[in-house]
Amino acid sequence: MAYTDIEVHKEGAVRVLTINRPQRRNAMTAQTVSCLYQELESAESDPEIGAVVLTGAGGHFSAGGDIDAIVQVARDGSDETPMKFMRIFHRLVETVWTSPLPVVASVSGIAYGGAFNLALACDLIVCSADARFCEVFLRRGITADLGGAYLLPRLVGMQRAKELILLTPEISALRAQELGLVNAVLPDATTALAHAIDLSAQLAAGPRFAISQTKRLLNASMDGTLQSSLNLEASVQSGLLRSNGAKSALDSFIAGTR
Repeated sequence: MAYTDIEVHKEGAVRVLTINRPQRRNAMTAQTVSCLYQELESAESDPEIGAVVLTGAGGHFSAGGDIDAIVQVARDGSDETPMKFMRIFHRLVETVWTSPLPVVASVSGIAYGGAFNLALACDLIVCSADARFCEVFLRRGITADLGGAYLLPRLVGMQRAKELILLTPEISALRAQELGLVNAVLPDATTALAHAIDLSAQLAAGPRFAISQTKRLLNASMDGTLQSSLNLEASVQSGLLRSNGAKSALDSFIAGTR
């Protein structure tokens, strides 16, 4: 499918989705988000794809929501329009979070507002040394969206999350790494993307079903008790132990030890 807001290409078993609105620093409209959602769903149903990389064109990840689109929604007289607008963005975040495929964000330049939180919903974040992150919302008189109030406290703790959201500081790539928000910092955008694709290729080469269930288990652990996590673990592991993939991997391991 041809898009204007995003570019899609394949690197082996990795699908790379690039937000392609460099003239707007990749600010996202409802159309942009819908295109990303469609391609993520398409990747999930493609047996040749084992992981997804999300990045931005022209030296920036994304400036967040497109300000013109946000102003248009704010000025619309209908009470339903803002809710419909938010649901479109929420569908993307939920899809990234719950996708059976691992999603790796490759961030360079700015990742502001909703783009910051979209990256946080990914399973791994690789960034370039020039990356800058900011929960910019209160500067615009609005609150954190795209799951920021859910994701950020779970990653950095409540007090640090309040600092980042209420005071809106811009943080560097190295500071983001110190806070545990990113997994690796590379010298530039090119090497960051290459590293993100390499990590994704490693994930794509792994056991697809086991990886999807591990992601499910880890995400669920953020809200439940130890007991609920153990219950889900027992269910997931029981299914995996009966799978052909696990049987083959276990047989290979046993054969290699004898």
